[in-house]
Amino acid sequence: MLAIAVAATKSYMHALPQCVRSIAVAAAHLETAHFILATDDSPESKEAEETIKSELPPDWEVHTFHLAGMEDDAKDYKHAAQLRIARLQGVAFHYAKVKLKADMLWSVESDNIVPPHALRMLEWTLAMPREDGTPYYEVAAATYPNGLFLGGFGTPQNPIAEDFLPHERKLKPRLKTCLDACEARLKSGGGEKEIKRMGRLRERVKQSPPDGNIWEVTAKHGWRRRGWMDFAYPGIGEGAVVPSDWCGLGCTLIGKRALSLADFSGYDGGGTQDLFLCWHRWHPAGVKIACVPHVVCDHVKRQADGKINHMRAFHEQDPAYRGHLRVRNQEWVPL
Repeated sequence: MLAIAVAATKSYMHALPQCVRSIAVAAAHLETAHFILATDDSPESKEAEETIKSELPPDWEVHTFHLAGMEDDAKDYKHAAQLRIARLQGVAFHYAKVKLKADMLWSVESDNIVPPHALRMLEWTLAMPREDGTPYYEVAAATYPNGLFLGGFGTPQNPIAEDFLPHERKLKPRLKTCLDACEARLKSGGGEKEIKRMGRLRERVKQSPPDGNIWEVTAKHGWRRRGWMDFAYPGIGEGAVVPSDWCGLGCTLIGKRALSLADFSGYDGGGTQDLFLCWHRWHPAGVKIACVPHVVCDHVKRQADGKINHMRAFHEQDPAYRGHLRVRNQEWVPL
């Protein structure tokens, strides 16, 4: 039995009708499903509940949670916003595993529009067997753009690995001198002041361009595990299923055991709630995560200035680059 979970406060419902419609199309092969909406108790959210019911098949069961104290200011990715998301998703996930006893949960974020083949492909990925017939992957995540495409490598200490290290970037001479001096002071016992200085220098380093494209950087500096899909698996896309150390929850199918582990207790708002699950719940239990760049979703994201950016994701059709991941940014037009 499949449960579908969507979490959204009123400020993140700008693409909710389109999101729900895309879910209904992608899950059309199911005879029935349980749709869980976790949201705030605003009038807008109560209206959205009626919209959702009108867009979904009549034989689906809709379960709605209107949580109090979820007011937000629509600012992206601050501690308070992340905690709200974790609370909403935590309620939906708990209901799915305890009350519904779901075999799988499909997490879809309200600002994602999924393609028609999304669910079938993610189901197929979770059916990929080990030699004993048990599933190899227990979490299957479609990718979508958020600056770069989600999925790649990391460590518990650095959940998303740096795509380009300082020596792989074109640093201005003065910046390199300051960076080397700060590193030397830290190695000789530099205190809190030097740690803060290093943090500022690293932010400046990230603004420096890489030493060529990903192929040139790899040729010059060697292969290593990089953080985001664009650099962890350059040139990949259509037809691919690849292992990943981390994933988002924007279009992610979670198997029964991984769902049982999906608990946000201890999360304090640092980093994102999805990375907390990856590194504090799933990795310690040996859960393997698949990123599926064969499935790409549109991301309709509200910017800090209030404008809404529609990141249209697709696979390149030019024969020379056929199947590669691509994104086109445009103004959001809700149809």
